[in-house]
Amino acid sequence: MIKMNKEEIKILSYLSDNLGNGGNILEMLKGIKKKYGTTYYPNIYNTTKKLEKKGIIKINTEGKNRLIALEIKNPLSIYYISEVENYKATQIKIPKELLSDILYLPEKFGIFSICTLETEKYLKLNRIEMLFLIKGHDEDVKLIKLLSELESNYNIKIDPIILTLDEFLKIMKSDELSPLKDLILNKIILYNSNGFWTLISHYNIDSKYKKLGKYPQDITRKELAYNYSRFGYKLNEQIEPSDKISIETIIFSMSISDEKRLEYGAIVLLKKNIEKINWAYLFYMYKRYDELGKLKSILLSLKSIEKLKANHSIELYVNLINEEPNKLYDIKMIKKYIELYD
Repeated sequence: MIKMNKEEIKILSYLSDNLGNGGNILEMLKGIKKKYGTTYYPNIYNTTKKLEKKGIIKINTEGKNRLIALEIKNPLSIYYISEVENYKATQIKIPKELLSDILYLPEKFGIFSICTLETEKYLKLNRIEMLFLIKGHDEDVKLIKLLSELESNYNIKIDPIILTLDEFLKIMKSDELSPLKDLILNKIILYNSNGFWTLISHYNIDSKYKKLGKYPQDITRKELAYNYSRFGYKLNEQIEPSDKISIETIIFSMSISDEKRLEYGAIVLLKKNIEKINWAYLFYMYKRYDELGKLKSILLSLKSIEKLKANHSIELYVNLINEEPNKLYDIKMIKKYIELYD
């Protein structure tokens, strides 16, 4: 185990939060003070220089700026950052018994890494947002059911994002905005920090992307219209350029609207992209905002359509969702909307 002083831990924790990017030293100082407590410029400057000499971080010059970053290609840097991740995990305020049960999961399932996201914020809401990086989706149902048991046993909400490594990389590399890409910037790695950072290093993932910066329910009408059009459909209004947002986020945001055109548009979007949707991510979106009853209502409506009666994903998630359907959709109207785009 590496011995690090407080300033080294603060700097590397900040770089961890930003997937290795620290910005200039004043930006980093401000960010560290905000999240990790009082620190001073000379301390951060001197510690930064020491870490640079060790090859743990690098300082690049861009114009008048000197930008600090983790030297991600140095194996020693991965070791250092993994040690910091392990330290952060020891500070987590999840009950020890629950944490022990969570850390037992990789023995039962093909789990590559486990992270909690925005941990402190969501614990105050009696929730845990969790990212599970897995090798395949074969055991998703068993994993979700076991997490449901943990929810019941410990009286806490657990909202899982279950992604294969390829799915995670696709989301992180995409030019689409997505809640996960915001959440990942405030993570605590509970399992396999070395593997997680080796993945980040190998695929050159960083935080130099635009953030969604809002809850899905706050996505504007302009953004919905643009993205609905981007996926091949229209809301009968003028389309203005906007940010690309992931299809799962758009489906969720449209479906919780009180406007029928948006509600039914979400169902059309899901039906037309039923083989492309990341179902585990879609499930997370509805669970996170306590809308699984609505998702079940949508799936039951789609299940009534002849071509989708035997769809495996619909059947799987209908059976997985314990909540009762809470919305009655007009099947004739759904078919009418779908026929417009057939």
